[in-house]
Amino acid sequence: MMVDKSYKLTLFALSFLFFSIGFFLYGKVSNTSYQDVYFLPIGLGFFVLFISDIFVKLKSYFIFWIITIQQLIRYIVIPCLFLGDEKLRFGSTTLNEAYAVVMMLVELLFILFAYHICTFSKQKPKVGKLNFLPLNIINTGLFFLFIVIIMTNRSFLNKLSFVWDISTYLKLKISGDLENISPLVSIMFPVMREYIVLFIFSVINSFKLKQGTKLMLSILAVLINASIIVGISRFSIVYTSFPLILLLIYFYPAYRKKVVTYTSVFFGAIMLVASVSKFSRNTKSADVGGFFSIHQLNAYFGGVANYAIGYDSYKKNEVNPFDKYYYFISDITQNIPVLSRFSSDNYKTNIKFNNQIYGAGRSRDQIVPVSIAGLYHFSIYFFYLYIFVLSILAFKFERKAYSTNSPVLFFLYIILAFGCSTSMMVNIGSISATLFINLVVFIPFFTMINKLNSSK
Repeated sequence: MMVDKSYKLTLFALSFLFFSIGFFLYGKVSNTSYQDVYFLPIGLGFFVLFISDIFVKLKSYFIFWIITIQQLIRYIVIPCLFLGDEKLRFGSTTLNEAYAVVMMLVELLFILFAYHICTFSKQKPKVGKLNFLPLNIINTGLFFLFIVIIMTNRSFLNKLSFVWDISTYLKLKISGDLENISPLVSIMFPVMREYIVLFIFSVINSFKLKQGTKLMLSILAVLINASIIVGISRFSIVYTSFPLILLLIYFYPAYRKKVVTYTSVFFGAIMLVASVSKFSRNTKSADVGGFFSIHQLNAYFGGVANYAIGYDSYKKNEVNPFDKYYYFISDITQNIPVLSRFSSDNYKTNIKFNNQIYGAGRSRDQIVPVSIAGLYHFSIYFFYLYIFVLSILAFKFERKAYSTNSPVLFFLYIILAFGCSTSMMVNIGSISATLFINLVVFIPFFTMINKLNSSK
């Protein structure tokens, strides 16, 4: 009981702090288009108050902490950056900022509903016994098959580079020398690379070495895997490495602190190198401070400016109720092999969103917040459906991961949980493709493989 009270006192203190930040921001934002951002910290303050009764049930989920970190950046850090003199690169002027703020506050409300729904489950997120892969013909065959698939797709290999050599990929992209890449290989690659590293874990475990030595060799395998970046996406480093780090924690529970410490330091260095390489193009030098600028945080974490841009694009395109179906189908299927034939560039939110930023046809690179996609798909009355459903799915997938003894199924469910919990950082087309390829293809396939391994 005393522990619960201490949590509540801490949450009340945080809530008061967020209220204070909001009131401090009131009337002090220099950008006249964003005078209402002070509501965001206040909204998060109320959110913290309302989860105080269920916090004890939520804190054991890593998904909860991933969502919380993003909330702190989106509702506290970004609004505070509006106090500075730095100008927004995109969306600096808008008439729809009030709608953007309201959308983000409504998101909080439905994430709160999702949290309460997830606490109804009696299943606690406790990991069972995870075994290494048996080094039999089946798993060895899959290991070499995945390597062959990757190595024989030269067009896809051109998209891969080490984090310190992103410039090579950028030169190919700018010159137009990149070939068309098989969407199937692109979608399968994260799982194939994870499986390859997991198989290496199992090989290392078979050696007659000390546990500490096995762990260090396994961490080295994770770091080598993390140093290979897809295109210029630093998110791909986190996305493919996080499940592997969790697996190392469960494979070597006695070295939990060392795994967390070593990987945190090394991944921080890798992300820094990747960021420097990305932003240092040609003779341009990278500004490390620029990684945490109001522009970058808005772009990568779905900040209020990106919501305003999204609402601007929605109003500009005058999306009528009959078009919403076409936007939904085009966005959901655009990255799924075969089904992508139902997708049309005339009805893609990422194109409409980027056209609002850059002008017609210039880019599709900026991430569309899922609630902006929800705006196009479900109208201003139901835009929050994606964030609500994906939040529930994130917790469901994490619980599912803990119910299996297969490391392959574990990382597949963790990938799904991680992907759903970071939905505001990824286009809805990428999320739908990840869900489809894992739920329809990989999870049934590796469930069968796991049964075959168990029967031997």
